[in-house]
Amino acid sequence: MTVTNWTFVHFFEILGYLLAIILIPRILLERRHPGATLAWILAIGLIPYLGVPVYFLIGGKRIKKIISEIERLAVPPQHFSLPAGSLSPPLSRVAGLLEQTGAFSPVGGNRCQLVDDGVEAYESLAVLIRNAESSIEIATFILGHDDVGRKLVAMLAAKARQGVKVRLLLDALGCFFTKGRFVQPLRDAGGQVGVFLPLLQIRTRWSANLRNHRKMVIVDGKRAITGGMNLAKAYLGPTRDRKRWKDVAFFMEGRGVDDLRQVFWHDWLYATGESYDLNLPAHGLGGSHMVGSIVQVVADGPVFPARRPLYSGILAALHQAEKSIWVVSPYFVPDEPLSAALELAARMGREVRLIIPERSNHPLVDLAGNSFLPDLLAAGVQLYRYQAGMTHAKMIVIDGQLAVVGTVNMDIRSFQLNFELAMFLYSQGDVCQVVAAVERIMAASRLVSLEEIQQRGRVREFAEDICRVFSPVL
Repeated sequence: MTVTNWTFVHFFEILGYLLAIILIPRILLERRHPGATLAWILAIGLIPYLGVPVYFLIGGKRIKKIISEIERLAVPPQHFSLPAGSLSPPLSRVAGLLEQTGAFSPVGGNRCQLVDDGVEAYESLAVLIRNAESSIEIATFILGHDDVGRKLVAMLAAKARQGVKVRLLLDALGCFFTKGRFVQPLRDAGGQVGVFLPLLQIRTRWSANLRNHRKMVIVDGKRAITGGMNLAKAYLGPTRDRKRWKDVAFFMEGRGVDDLRQVFWHDWLYATGESYDLNLPAHGLGGSHMVGSIVQVVADGPVFPARRPLYSGILAALHQAEKSIWVVSPYFVPDEPLSAALELAARMGREVRLIIPERSNHPLVDLAGNSFLPDLLAAGVQLYRYQAGMTHAKMIVIDGQLAVVGTVNMDIRSFQLNFELAMFLYSQGDVCQVVAAVERIMAASRLVSLEEIQQRGRVREFAEDICRVFSPVL
């Protein structure tokens, strides 16, 4: 090595450690989740060459300017009072907590359908788009660079040419390869495309770690789709595909659509700056607040740093369980309170079932999540691993009386970093739909024993423990 090269390397070595010394106090003052604080300190202190640049790229979890701008656009949720006795006391307590933390009120006047088939979901989506009369509003984390993505862009462009107001909101990271020329046909047809938190926005502070993981399609302000399905071939399409992931889409019409639309416009206004009158009309079924099923729309993200509606609501629901807890999640990396809630419920005699993939598409996340499994199974939790490929569905059922369907995974990223969306379902018919979908997934899963988990080798166990330490930043 020449003197020049040695000097160059030595300079950056010193620079890396100086930045690490500067950043560690900053991280401590950010008052993050303790696990995230420890993970960042270890990453920056032990491997500054990697930890420092990664922190500057994705580490600004709650950038104050972004949060203040989003909060400035926030529309206070409308609060309605359901007639007395509409919800049982346990459900009423969960719904009330969600309202206190910033969620919408539970509203009646809805008609809901859960679809767990990618072909059926695609066909229903296509019908909604073709029948749109005035507006189509879509937010997605991933728009696939594939035939499904192209067909959907073509459909939307066709409606825009017909005079329908089409707005498509894409996450900058999830749609990295489709947010430009891929959607140009829609722009050329008169549709609008917004990009949420561009990755390399020079003029404003930004963070690649804050992602919009919400998925929703709203047509004419009357009908909507949400759930886990992204707009890509891996999730839905016009033909069968043996490689397609198992996922669910939640179709809804009624008063809950008004709340979903407010969530969309909150994100759209921040991403595009467009002016809009948010005095949205109500679309309850039959004009009665209590006709149809009861749904509570819950949006969450870094703008709720203290209240955390989804995290609080799910944790409260777990503690309310008297008989059973069923959890379906593609990624399972809970924090200690969530893990403890599941363990405690199992030890108290509740039937706790956890359904996760045999292997997900994120090996490091699997390793981190696997480190929680021995304690859970020892407490009596039943672990099922899905065998028919990858399951991307996110569902929770409590006592067969309350169901949660949406975009939120059972992991720290969903509860701490992403902008997420979920439906809390309180009507028996809707809950039964979710129960049936969970049972179909369990039928294609195998029950895993504690002995099997304990047979993993020491090297794998060590890898799991290391990934668990860094799980808050995965």
